[in-house]
Amino acid sequence: MNSAAYRSLYVYAWDIADVGVTQFIDEALSMGITDVSVATAYHAGKFIRPHAKQPPRVIFPEDGVTYFKPDLARYADLQPQAHSDEKLLNVIPALLADGRLRVHGWTVLQHNTRMGTAYPNATVKNAFGDSYVYSLCPMQNAVFDYALQLCVDLTTQHPLHSLILETPGWLPYAHGYHHEFAQINTSPDVEILLGLCFCDACTTAAKEKHIAIDALQQRVQSAIQSAFDQECVTPAKRSDFFTDADLLAFVSLRQDRVTELVRAIRQAIPATCALAVIPTVQRPTSACWTEGSHLHDLAQVADYLEIPFYEKTAQAAINDAIECLAHVPSPHKIRAILRPGLPDLDQGKELAAAIKGLRQQGIRDFAFYNYGLLPQSQLTHLANTLTQEFSDVT
Repeated sequence: MNSAAYRSLYVYAWDIADVGVTQFIDEALSMGITDVSVATAYHAGKFIRPHAKQPPRVIFPEDGVTYFKPDLARYADLQPQAHSDEKLLNVIPALLADGRLRVHGWTVLQHNTRMGTAYPNATVKNAFGDSYVYSLCPMQNAVFDYALQLCVDLTTQHPLHSLILETPGWLPYAHGYHHEFAQINTSPDVEILLGLCFCDACTTAAKEKHIAIDALQQRVQSAIQSAFDQECVTPAKRSDFFTDADLLAFVSLRQDRVTELVRAIRQAIPATCALAVIPTVQRPTSACWTEGSHLHDLAQVADYLEIPFYEKTAQAAINDAIECLAHVPSPHKIRAILRPGLPDLDQGKELAAAIKGLRQQGIRDFAFYNYGLLPQSQLTHLANTLTQEFSDVT
């Protein structure tokens, strides 16, 4: 889809409600922002709001709820739940009614502890059969259908400029679950193995593809336990386990499933609504395969890949983009997300260098994270940088 360049600000509904929709839009426009990417379905958290006008300063959002009113008749086994505050449900309609910013729906799919608690059979099961309550498994038809209907429901009710999917696949083992704690080192290889799902749906799908999944599950168990017994001494290079033919076939199966889901969503939502996919919640982007993302395939079925280049330096962000572009047919397929302050880009000092370097790679679309989490000084810095770096763009 061709359109004017994307200059978006990621934001939560409660931070817009804090100042009011009109004032938020006025502020965003004064910063050089043209779009808003607002959370429409989101997970739990604990967030500091440094420039909040009203309490709370530290917010614990309702877990796994939507910020629009779902049409529950659309859903089968898994039922979404709207936020309890009517004021927050009115934010998206008010943004659309104002019309001065293009509105995008930032929609978290499989990361949902509320849903996992309510529907434990829908969650990821590791090689030992342990359920990850925060992670729904998209191989399960009920989860696939829930994610599809959530996207159709949202975009049918609200004429969004685009839908942005986060966690369409499997979450990595380490993703900040509350009180996440261990007294043993876990190497990246072990965490990848701990993130694999062996629920009934995954094992059935694997057997249909003639993958020896039961034997693979035993090998994964043994590899994890061996690492635990050795206190996870991190190898100098990737373990030979990752050349295992069954494991590689299983990874491919998972990637095909995520691509299938994204394709189904693209076909089902209105043609007027673009579809963007955040392929990973890890850094760098090359780790996305562990979540079921295949950059080339996703770029074929979605309109955009919305990639968080969350790095400590501008050069690291640029290097990640160069690696991504090797798998994507055009830089115009990529929308870059940057954090213009802590913990990235030398506390935001290298924001201009990151934007400049990414633009030199042909990337034209940018979003910035997150309005309510950044201190006012960083929002001012972002505004000044946008003026400086996009003076050539009308």
